[in-house]
Amino acid sequence: MISPRPVILVVDDEPDVREMLQEALAELGYAVVTARAARPALDAMERAAPDLVITDVHMGGMTGIELCAHIKGDARFQLVPVVILTAVADLDARVAGLAAGADDFFAKPVDLIELRTRVAALLRVKALLGELEKAEHLITTLCLTIEARDPYTGGHCERLGRYAVALGKALGLDAGTLKSLWLAGYLHDLGKIAVPDTILLKPGPLDAREYEQIKLHPGAGADLVSGLRSLQPVIPFIRYHHERLDGSGYPDGLRGDAIPLGARIMAVVDVYDALHTARPYKRPLSHQESLDILRRETEAGFWDPRVVATFVDVLRELGHR
Repeated sequence: MISPRPVILVVDDEPDVREMLQEALAELGYAVVTARAARPALDAMERAAPDLVITDVHMGGMTGIELCAHIKGDARFQLVPVVILTAVADLDARVAGLAAGADDFFAKPVDLIELRTRVAALLRVKALLGELEKAEHLITTLCLTIEARDPYTGGHCERLGRYAVALGKALGLDAGTLKSLWLAGYLHDLGKIAVPDTILLKPGPLDAREYEQIKLHPGAGADLVSGLRSLQPVIPFIRYHHERLDGSGYPDGLRGDAIPLGARIMAVVDVYDALHTARPYKRPLSHQESLDILRRETEAGFWDPRVVATFVDVLRELGHR
């Protein structure tokens, strides 16, 4: 099967520049789409996402900087490299472009040898990131399969991802950490793949041996994804989501700020969801009952008070009463 040619979107209000870039890129084997302004470029991306965007800075209406910010702010296009054409001395445009998320800059007039080399490099990076995303998708799908073993926990992963991201936003966390929280929602219980159904679905309390086996799942889940570079930021959230501030948690008995903030967030949302939903060993508690227990456990030193207080506000905004 022949791989499709990478598609490059060229955005420039000067017809001569568009034509020059289109011809040069076509000779290099790329498929080229052109647009004379930012708005038509965004329309073109809605029809079919390109593999790379090259845009001039100064155009009528929306600037190339604004176009870049718009692209990078859309989750569908965040991995699409954006290259901005600038004058060599236009430092302000370069600084603004970096702030908007630009991946590279070409000086005008464009050197075609430099164009060939740097476009190829950017497309290689995009292809690698795409493969990493596929790997992440496969793992999250695996986690949903594991979740399906337990009819009581349906939707648990999706809810935890949603709660954790909303809570992270309310705490002012950056976009990278928010993505890690979303992935941790799906991956936090990955280690339960090694827990027998007789323990996972037991309708009564676990005995000491069974509880010790359950306590192994955070470390096992972290180990399972340890070889994936793209998931390195998520691993502490997986491993430490059952730790408690007073050191009584597992698997490592961490205390206080030694527990990463992301893991403290995952712990709180996980406890709330476990309380609020039915499990083999308990009935679902009401929203208020769940919060009352969460608050008592916070006063006992288990959970981060700031995280819990913010989560209460987040749940209110999400419509939980």
